[in-house]
Amino acid sequence: MKKLIIFDLDGTLLDTVDDLLFTLNTTLEKFGLKTINREEIIKKLGYGAKKLVELAVGDITSEEFEKVYSDYCVRLANCDNSLTKLYDGLDVCLKALKSDGYKLAVVSNKPDDAVQVVCKDKLSEYGFDFFMGNRPGEFNPKPDKSCVEYCLKQVGINAEDAIYVGDSEVDVQTYLNANIDGITVLWGFRSKEILQKAGSIRFASTGAELYDIIKSLN
Repeated sequence: MKKLIIFDLDGTLLDTVDDLLFTLNTTLEKFGLKTINREEIIKKLGYGAKKLVELAVGDITSEEFEKVYSDYCVRLANCDNSLTKLYDGLDVCLKALKSDGYKLAVVSNKPDDAVQVVCKDKLSEYGFDFFMGNRPGEFNPKPDKSCVEYCLKQVGINAEDAIYVGDSEVDVQTYLNANIDGITVLWGFRSKEILQKAGSIRFASTGAELYDIIKSLN
Protein backbone atom coordinates (compact mmCIF):
# COMPACT_ATOMS: atom_id res chain seq x y z
CA MET A 1 0.00 0.00 0.00
CA LYS A 2 1.46 3.33 -1.07
CA LYS A 3 1.46 5.86 1.75
CA LEU A 4 3.71 8.75 0.66
CA ILE A 5 3.88 10.87 -2.49
CA ILE A 6 7.14 12.81 -2.88
CA PHE A 7 6.95 15.68 -5.35
CA ASP A 8 9.61 17.67 -7.10
CA LEU A 9 8.73 21.37 -6.90
CA ASP A 10 9.64 23.56 -9.90
CA GLY A 11 8.01 22.25 -13.06
CA THR A 12 6.04 19.60 -11.18
CA LEU A 13 3.86 21.31 -8.57
CA LEU A 14 4.61 24.97 -9.22
CA ASP A 15 5.20 26.98 -12.37
CA THR A 16 8.05 29.12 -11.02
CA VAL A 17 9.74 30.04 -14.29
CA ASP A 18 8.76 33.71 -14.39
CA ASP A 19 9.88 34.36 -10.81
CA LEU A 20 13.14 32.49 -11.38
CA LEU A 21 13.78 34.38 -14.59
CA PHE A 22 13.10 37.77 -13.02
CA THR A 23 15.29 36.97 -10.02
CA LEU A 24 18.18 35.61 -12.07
CA ASN A 25 18.13 38.44 -14.59
CA THR A 26 18.07 41.02 -11.79
CA THR A 27 21.26 39.46 -10.44
CA LEU A 28 22.88 39.22 -13.88
CA GLU A 29 22.08 42.87 -14.58
CA LYS A 30 23.60 43.92 -11.25
CA PHE A 31 26.94 42.37 -12.24
CA GLY A 32 26.85 43.59 -15.83
CA LEU A 33 26.28 40.11 -17.25
CA LYS A 34 24.11 39.16 -20.20
CA THR A 35 20.52 38.30 -19.28
CA ILE A 36 18.69 35.23 -20.58
CA ASN A 37 15.15 34.62 -21.85
CA ARG A 38 12.37 32.29 -20.73
CA GLU A 39 13.21 29.55 -23.22
CA GLU A 40 16.85 29.59 -22.19
CA ILE A 41 16.19 29.33 -18.46
CA ILE A 42 13.81 26.39 -18.92
CA LYS A 43 16.61 24.41 -20.59
CA LYS A 44 18.92 25.14 -17.65
CA LEU A 45 16.54 24.19 -14.82
CA GLY A 46 16.50 20.94 -12.86
CA TYR A 47 19.97 20.68 -11.36
CA GLY A 48 19.66 23.31 -8.65
CA ALA A 49 20.45 26.98 -8.20
CA LYS A 50 24.23 26.69 -8.41
CA LYS A 51 24.17 24.84 -11.72
CA LEU A 52 21.59 27.29 -13.07
CA VAL A 53 23.85 30.24 -12.30
CA GLU A 54 26.88 28.41 -13.72
CA LEU A 55 25.07 27.82 -16.99
CA ALA A 56 23.77 31.39 -17.13
CA VAL A 57 26.96 33.33 -16.42
CA GLY A 58 29.34 31.52 -18.74
CA ASP A 59 33.09 32.03 -18.35
CA ILE A 60 33.81 34.22 -15.31
CA THR A 61 36.29 33.95 -12.47
CA SER A 62 35.45 31.74 -9.51
CA GLU A 63 35.56 34.76 -7.23
CA GLU A 64 33.04 36.66 -9.33
CA PHE A 65 30.87 33.57 -9.66
CA GLU A 66 30.58 33.23 -5.88
CA LYS A 67 29.43 36.85 -5.66
CA VAL A 68 26.83 36.32 -8.39
CA TYR A 69 25.63 33.04 -6.90
CA SER A 70 25.37 34.51 -3.39
CA ASP A 71 23.37 37.47 -4.67
CA TYR A 72 20.99 35.17 -6.58
CA CYS A 73 20.41 32.95 -3.54
CA VAL A 74 19.61 35.94 -1.33
CA ARG A 75 17.18 37.33 -3.90
CA LEU A 76 15.57 33.91 -4.37
CA ALA A 77 15.03 33.43 -0.64
CA ASN A 78 13.39 36.86 -0.48
CA CYS A 79 11.34 36.51 -3.67
CA ASP A 80 7.65 37.36 -3.14
CA ASN A 81 6.66 34.54 -5.56
CA SER A 82 3.99 36.77 -7.08
CA LEU A 83 4.47 35.18 -10.52
CA THR A 84 4.46 31.58 -9.24
CA LYS A 85 1.34 29.44 -9.46
CA LEU A 86 0.15 25.88 -8.94
CA TYR A 87 -0.21 24.00 -12.22
CA ASP A 88 -3.76 23.56 -13.49
CA GLY A 89 -5.52 20.46 -12.20
CA LEU A 90 -3.28 19.93 -9.19
CA ASP A 91 -5.56 21.60 -6.67
CA VAL A 92 -8.14 18.82 -7.03
CA CYS A 93 -5.44 16.12 -7.23
CA LEU A 94 -3.63 17.20 -4.04
CA LYS A 95 -6.84 17.57 -2.05
CA ALA A 96 -8.02 14.15 -3.19
CA LEU A 97 -4.70 12.52 -2.26
CA LYS A 98 -4.77 14.09 1.19
CA SER A 99 -8.40 13.06 1.65
CA ASP A 100 -7.41 9.49 0.73
CA GLY A 101 -4.87 9.49 3.57
CA TYR A 102 -1.59 9.87 1.67
CA LYS A 103 1.31 11.75 3.21
CA LEU A 104 2.70 14.45 0.90
CA ALA A 105 6.26 15.74 0.65
CA VAL A 106 8.45 17.99 -1.48
CA VAL A 107 12.11 17.24 -2.27
CA SER A 108 13.65 19.93 -4.48
CA ASN A 109 17.04 21.05 -5.74
CA LYS A 110 16.04 24.67 -5.10
CA PRO A 111 17.87 26.12 -2.05
CA ASP A 112 16.15 24.98 1.14
CA ASP A 113 15.37 28.45 2.50
CA ALA A 114 13.65 29.37 -0.77
CA VAL A 115 11.73 26.07 -0.75
CA GLN A 116 10.40 26.70 2.75
CA VAL A 117 9.18 30.18 1.77
CA VAL A 118 7.46 29.28 -1.49
CA CYS A 119 5.89 26.07 -0.13
CA LYS A 120 4.48 27.90 2.88
CA ASP A 121 3.10 30.55 0.55
CA LYS A 122 1.68 28.35 -2.20
CA LEU A 123 1.06 24.88 -0.70
CA SER A 124 -0.03 25.44 2.90
CA GLU A 125 -3.66 24.51 2.26
CA TYR A 126 -2.81 20.99 1.04
CA GLY A 127 -1.48 19.53 4.27
CA PHE A 128 2.04 18.62 3.18
CA ASP A 129 4.00 16.68 5.77
CA PHE A 130 7.55 17.59 4.71
CA PHE A 131 9.38 20.17 2.60
CA MET A 132 13.05 19.90 1.72
CA GLY A 133 15.33 21.87 -0.58
CA ASN A 134 19.01 21.60 -1.37
CA ARG A 135 21.21 21.70 1.74
CA PRO A 136 24.87 21.95 0.69
CA GLY A 137 27.18 20.19 3.11
CA GLU A 138 24.39 17.93 4.38
CA PHE A 139 23.11 16.21 1.23
CA ASN A 140 24.14 16.02 -2.38
CA PRO A 141 21.52 17.40 -4.76
CA LYS A 142 19.29 15.16 -6.84
CA PRO A 143 19.75 12.81 -8.63
CA ASP A 144 21.66 11.64 -5.56
CA LYS A 145 19.26 9.52 -3.51
CA SER A 146 20.32 10.79 -0.08
CA CYS A 147 17.75 13.59 0.06
CA VAL A 148 14.93 11.19 -0.83
CA GLU A 149 16.12 8.68 1.76
CA TYR A 150 16.22 11.45 4.37
CA CYS A 151 12.64 12.40 3.46
CA LEU A 152 11.50 8.80 3.86
CA LYS A 153 13.16 8.61 7.28
CA GLN A 154 11.66 11.90 8.47
CA VAL A 155 8.16 10.95 7.39
CA GLY A 156 8.53 7.37 8.62
CA ILE A 157 7.71 5.58 5.37
CA ASN A 158 9.58 2.71 3.67
CA ALA A 159 10.80 3.11 0.07
CA GLU A 160 8.39 0.47 -1.24
CA ASP A 161 5.47 2.49 0.14
CA ALA A 162 6.45 5.74 -1.62
CA ILE A 163 6.00 7.24 -5.09
CA TYR A 164 8.17 10.01 -6.52
CA VAL A 165 6.63 12.52 -8.96
CA GLY A 166 8.79 14.81 -11.10
CA ASP A 167 9.11 16.46 -14.49
CA SER A 168 12.75 16.11 -15.56
CA GLU A 169 15.45 13.58 -16.34
CA VAL A 170 16.98 14.52 -12.97
CA ASP A 171 13.80 13.35 -11.27
CA VAL A 172 13.74 10.09 -13.23
CA GLN A 173 17.33 9.40 -12.23
CA THR A 174 16.45 10.29 -8.63
CA TYR A 175 13.65 7.77 -8.18
CA LEU A 176 15.61 5.11 -10.01
CA ASN A 177 18.60 5.72 -7.73
CA ALA A 178 16.34 5.60 -4.67
CA ASN A 179 14.65 2.41 -5.96
CA ILE A 180 11.13 3.72 -5.56
CA ASP A 181 8.21 3.90 -8.00
CA GLY A 182 8.08 7.06 -10.08
CA ILE A 183 5.71 9.04 -12.27
CA THR A 184 6.75 11.76 -14.69
CA VAL A 185 4.48 14.72 -15.47
CA LEU A 186 4.45 16.21 -18.95
CA TRP A 187 3.55 19.82 -18.13
CA GLY A 188 7.02 20.69 -16.83
CA PHE A 189 10.43 21.51 -18.31
CA ARG A 190 11.26 18.46 -20.46
CA SER A 191 9.81 16.64 -23.47
CA LYS A 192 8.43 13.11 -23.27
CA GLU A 193 11.25 11.93 -25.55
CA ILE A 194 13.92 13.17 -23.13
CA LEU A 195 12.09 11.59 -20.21
CA GLN A 196 11.72 8.25 -21.97
CA LYS A 197 15.44 8.21 -22.77
CA ALA A 198 16.10 8.82 -19.07
CA GLY A 199 14.10 5.70 -18.21
CA SER A 200 10.60 6.91 -17.35
CA ILE A 201 7.75 4.51 -18.07
CA ARG A 202 4.78 6.29 -16.44
CA PHE A 203 3.52 9.64 -17.70
CA ALA A 204 0.75 11.98 -16.58
CA SER A 205 -0.55 14.81 -18.77
CA THR A 206 -3.10 16.17 -16.28
CA GLY A 207 -3.69 16.25 -12.55
CA ALA A 208 -6.53 13.76 -13.01
CA GLU A 209 -4.22 11.34 -14.84
CA LEU A 210 -1.62 11.72 -12.10
CA TYR A 211 -4.19 10.85 -9.45
CA ASP A 212 -5.37 7.79 -11.39
CA ILE A 213 -1.81 6.48 -11.90
CA ILE A 214 -1.02 6.93 -8.20
CA LYS A 215 -4.14 4.96 -7.27
CA SER A 216 -3.25 2.23 -9.77
CA LEU A 217 0.10 1.63 -8.05
CA ASN A 218 -1.53 0.53 -4.78
